[in-house]
This record gives sequence, C-alpha cells and structure tokens, in this order.
Amino acid sequence: MTNSTEWLEDHFIAGNLALDFANTVYRRWPEIGTDLFTDTDALAAWLTRTRLLQDAPRVSVTEGNLEEARTLRTLLWTVFDAHRDRRTIPADAFAGLLDIARRSIADVAIHADGCISSHDPRGALTVVALSGLTLVLDPPPQGVRACDRCGWFFIDSSRGRRRRWCSMKTCGNQAKAARYRSSHL
Repeated sequence: MTNSTEWLEDHFIAGNLALDFANTVYRRWPEIGTDLFTDTDALAAWLTRTRLLQDAPRVSVTEGNLEEARTLRTLLWTVFDAHRDRRTIPADAFAGLLDIARRSIADVAIHADGCISSHDPRGALTVVALSGLTLVLDPPPQGVRACDRCGWFFIDSSRGRRRRWCSMKTCGNQAKAARYRSSHL
C-alpha cells in the first residue's frame, strides 16, 4: 500500500490551476521525480483541495480517472514547455487537451460568474484541461516559466519578472545554500 500525498500550500505555487496540476510530480528535472498522484485517494484529495469536486465524500475516483489525470498532466507538460520556450504548441498535445475537455463537458456546470464546477472526477479533469487551454490561448503578459531547480511551472508575477524558482521556501533556499557552500570550500 502506498501513502497518499498530503496536499499543502507548497504544492499550489504556480498561480494557475492547470500549472499546479502539471506540478504534481516531485520534480520534472533533471529527471522525473516521484508521482504525487500516488493513488486514487491522492487525486481525489487534490481535486477536493482545489474545490473542483463539490461532493467529494460521495464521489469515488477510479483507476481510469487516475490514468486520465496522468495523461492530462503529460499533455500539459508538452503544451507549457512549448509555451515557455516560445515554440509552436504541438498540434497533437493541443488536440489531446481539447479531447479531454470535450469528453466530459456535460459533467461540468458553468456559473454566471464564470466559475466552473463539477460533481464528477472526469468533469473536474475537464475543468483542468479548460484552464490549460485558456492559459495557452490567452497567456499572461509575463508568460509561463519553469523553476531552474525542479522544473515546476509558474507564472512569474514578481515585480522585476526575474523569478527563477518555484518557491523561495524550497528550491530558492536550496540554490542559495548550494551557492554558499560552493563559495566557502
């Protein structure tokens, strides 16, 4: 039995739902780290924590939902890496996002204020796919960046637009400590 991931504030640093979803691995580089979607409970907890599942205690997340979530995450990596590098978005990845969004659109509710909710895991994944599509089609002026140390995505909303790390608390402190150690040897 695996331990299910406990979702903390440190997992939600990207400034965008789809980017936070893409960041559900321990790290993306220099190699792919541990998958934080350890099991269906971890995915259910993430969807509940982000308020994408309204009736979470009564909804069960299946292995099929978990597999679709991992596929969605891979598509988001492809799309956001291209966006970050200012390359053309690969058509197959974009089509994959559209397909996930289309497949379960009937499982979402779009409210008058523009908020989208779901009572079903597939609908919740649709919301994530729509968030990713929206970010790609209407990117923020500061663009999508990736952490120099772990590869997590984020929107750089810092004043000087020079943010290099997903979080100063984790990767930033590690980078500064490593730089200090290397200069004092």
